[in-house]
Amino acid sequence: MYDKIDNIYNDYKTYIETNSKYGTRVVKYNTNTSTHFPLVTCIVSDNISTNECTIDKIEEYEAYYFTLNFYAKNKTRGTNIVVASQVIIDELVWLTQKYFVDKLNMKKTQNKPVPNIDTSILRQVMQFQCYIGKARGNIIRR
Repeated sequence: MYDKIDNIYNDYKTYIETNSKYGTRVVKYNTNTSTHFPLVTCIVSDNISTNECTIDKIEEYEAYYFTLNFYAKNKTRGTNIVVASQVIIDELVWLTQKYFVDKLNMKKTQNKPVPNIDTSILRQVMQFQCYIGKARGNIIRR
């Protein structure tokens, strides 16, 4: 099962780092030592083993929750162009929504700004839920 989670993380990381215009870095865990912004932390926050089966009674599944934290600072591009941190966050939210919902058919359960201790860094949290089959390791439904 962890291979499936690692594949989702690695694919998401590649997708964001390739498609983001602002040099975003994606990491698995927040070590609170990063000075690189924008930054996304992708954490599998919970996995719940269930005894429930799919509708056709073929396979049991586990529920997984992916929690993504977006951190951004205002960024200077070129000589005098300043990109607001909210613009960067909006791009990351859009790309993440496209990946997790449109591509993987997961359910978005949270998307909200969160106060940050360092007020110069904007933070937003998104969470997605999916069910992964125990036997085949595929995303069954949302």
